[in-house]
Amino acid sequence: MSDAETLALYEDAAFYDVEFATREHELPFFRRAAARTGGPILEVACGTGRLTVPLAEDGHEIVGLDLSAPMLERARKRAAAHGVTIQWVHADCRTMAIGRRFALIFSATGAMQHLLDFEAARAFLAAARDHLAPGGTLILDVFNPDIRKLARPPISYRFKQFTDAAGETITVDATSRYAADVQQLRFNLEYRIGDRLVREKRVTMRCFFPEELLALCRNAGFEVAARYGDYEESPFTADSARQIVVLGAASAPAPPPEP
Repeated sequence: MSDAETLALYEDAAFYDVEFATREHELPFFRRAAARTGGPILEVACGTGRLTVPLAEDGHEIVGLDLSAPMLERARKRAAAHGVTIQWVHADCRTMAIGRRFALIFSATGAMQHLLDFEAARAFLAAARDHLAPGGTLILDVFNPDIRKLARPPISYRFKQFTDAAGETITVDATSRYAADVQQLRFNLEYRIGDRLVREKRVTMRCFFPEELLALCRNAGFEVAARYGDYEESPFTADSARQIVVLGAASAPAPPPEP
């Protein structure tokens, strides 16, 4: 999947907000993180401001960055409706140049997994480190690859359901295929009202295996402060659904002793 295909997933920002209208289970985690670090805060891949706006309402100075113009336009309207002032930045996280540093930078709910290869992930981490204030924190939030799910045959299964703006129930069925050569999990999602197909999406996500993710972060100049397996901050284990990695910039190595 190309950058253009990934962006196409987020062209209909209004539908995105309907689909995720009731999702807020990760918000308490990021509220706690923001309370610990203070601001300013940068949310990378902020979307329509689903997390950004509540953090601004809590009194934090926060910047929202996203590559999708329709999502940012929706975010601006959300912020205005809630009476908060937020700087919105339309940029690619791999090449972002905001001109300031942040006490907290975070990428939530698997957004980093749209960076489909090693070079893209490395570029993002380098840019994030350049924007991190001394003593600052970077939080990455991706799913923990489950071999049983990666090996799942391409048979349709019920993924979720939600209610649209008209009060109708939309069911979402998925088929998936894991491309092991590039570590990409590729989904086809079919949205139906009753038997009627109303929308179809193709989603590709990079799988970051636990030790690989840690090595990638350390190679980018970070040290691991904590690692959780869920938004309740449970210790990470092999069976954890998520990998939530809390990082700080690694200290520069001490200079060699004088001869």
